[in-house]
Amino acid sequence: MSEPLYLTKVEIDHETAFKAGLRDSYHWHQKVWQAFPGRDGASRDFLTRLDVIDDHFRLLILSPIAAHRPNWCPEAAWESKAVGDDFFQHSAYGFSLIANPTKKVRSRADGTLTKNGRRVPLTTREDLIAWLERKGEAGGFTVDTAKLRANPRPREYFIKKGQAGLHSATEFRGTLTVNDHAAFLNSFANGIGPAKAFGFGMLCLSPLS
Repeated sequence: MSEPLYLTKVEIDHETAFKAGLRDSYHWHQKVWQAFPGRDGASRDFLTRLDVIDDHFRLLILSPIAAHRPNWCPEAAWESKAVGDDFFQHSAYGFSLIANPTKKVRSRADGTLTKNGRRVPLTTREDLIAWLERKGEAGGFTVDTAKLRANPRPREYFIKKGQAGLHSATEFRGTLTVNDHAAFLNSFANGIGPAKAFGFGMLCLSPLS
């Protein structure tokens, strides 16, 4: 890896989040941009993941440049570090992935066809496993499907520019084996699946070897 990646962890309680205006996934998306000042109009090149843990939120940010603590985040809640090359030299990892697995369909409820298709969430275990296997094949890794857990998470509603939106989320947990380190690093850095701007697609890894 020629350039380092940076992993930032933010842990804030519900009251602090509420005062900062963090009400839904779109608000979090907007607030995270404040960690990368001076980039108005730039394309998003970082990943996020948000978890609710007991009485607080845990936000993870993976970025190719160092993030800067925004004013809404207390200093004690902010932790950031570079991810070393040695982290990617293992052949197997435990992993957790919050994803938005979907498929594109071209038919409407009345049977007529749409021009470009619309995305609908995958719901069966078979479809979810097949989706992750395809992502793994393209991303340089293989998952142990016998031990894979695919658990639905609460639907995520949000308001963007006055329009209501909804994402369906699945959390995958299990182990994976790396087949192609370059492709795997690309998957880690760029995320897996759609809706990455809303906190999906970030691989959380724990080396096993």
